[in-house]
Amino acid sequence: MNSSISLNPSLFALVDEAGAIDAEIKRLEKQLETLKGDIKKLGNGEHTGFTFTAKVSESTRSTTDWQAIALKLNPSRQLITAHTSDKTIVTLKFSKG
Repeated sequence: MNSSISLNPSLFALVDEAGAIDAEIKRLEKQLETLKGDIKKLGNGEHTGFTFTAKVSESTRSTTDWQAIALKLNPSRQLITAHTSDKTIVTLKFSKG
């Protein structure tokens, strides 16, 4: 990965546009979560708008904590190592300023 700083004007525009879009998406996602919360408060059933219908339903999902079970069984370090893999992850975060 190259960590050098480039003084390329087209790169400035690219980063600024991507950052602006990222900020707008975050704003819209926050707004959407607020609206979804308000609709969920209306309770189960279909709630109709002028264009869309929102269906609210409640369900129960069971999950199993396999990590806790594995630790309770006290696996050897060799067994854990044999079933552990590494993965390279590249992330990109924007900040203003």
